[in-house]
Amino acid sequence: MTRVVIFNDGHGWHSDQLEAALAPYGITLIRSNLAQCRIDLDRPTGLHIPGLGAELPDGVLVRGVAAGSFEQITLRLDVLHALAELGVPVLNSPLAIERTVDKARTSLLLRYKGVPTPRTWACEDWEQARLVSAQAHQEKHELVLKPLFGCQGQGITRIGKTADLETCEVSGGLYYLQEFIPPAQPNRWQDWRLFVVDHRCIAAMVRRGRSWITNVARGAECFPAALDREMGTLACQATRAVAVDYAGVDIIQTPDKGFQVLEVNSVPSWKALQQTTGINIAKALAEALLKRLQHPYLEQSSW
Repeated sequence: MTRVVIFNDGHGWHSDQLEAALAPYGITLIRSNLAQCRIDLDRPTGLHIPGLGAELPDGVLVRGVAAGSFEQITLRLDVLHALAELGVPVLNSPLAIERTVDKARTSLLLRYKGVPTPRTWACEDWEQARLVSAQAHQEKHELVLKPLFGCQGQGITRIGKTADLETCEVSGGLYYLQEFIPPAQPNRWQDWRLFVVDHRCIAAMVRRGRSWITNVARGAECFPAALDREMGTLACQATRAVAVDYAGVDIIQTPDKGFQVLEVNSVPSWKALQQTTGINIAKALAEALLKRLQHPYLEQSSW
């Protein structure tokens, strides 16, 4: 019997979709939460995962790592690292999650690999942040202040002048600043979410916001988008740059009609994307995991 664990802090639609996608292969799905796991050196594997006893799962899909203290997050990632080191396929790997949950590290890796991404600065010192803001103002650019760890457009602020920076609430005592990319068409606030599995783009949608924040959680409308070759290539370059198995890649068009990668999300939701495009994303993820498990029935499916 093949057993796969889905880790999330709350199970719902996404877990249901994955369970339905894995069911035809006789996979037993175990829904778990990393906060409920522990390191236990009295056990043969050194790990305790509720629902598995003293055994390891055959595979793992990470749907979420809940917010917590630095120590709590470290322990949860320790569990994922241990599973990977014990030979269990983990999608996405803990290393991939660490590379992408930290926006500054993602920005660096995209830059190192030559993937177009907005100019970015990250620092702890207020004076350094002030100088970056003053330089942007002199160049007639705006900035966006973002939490280093964050999602769904929460906690981001548009910085038009240095005075705006002075009144902002800074997350974690750190300034993560990106150059603001104005819309390619005036007052048309939109970007694209592309879903990539094993460096292959399988679905895309355009998100149109009422304002410059285009996250679905902030009220943006979603429309299916053709799998544009240029954007698809760029999204796959981004996933290779940060070495993720699957990701939601956010891309924006610049006023000069070029494209830049805004973000690579290694624990993306896909409900809006699947409902918008009709593409069974859970099935693609299930097959990616099955490929790593070398499941005997995989070749009967349509990848």
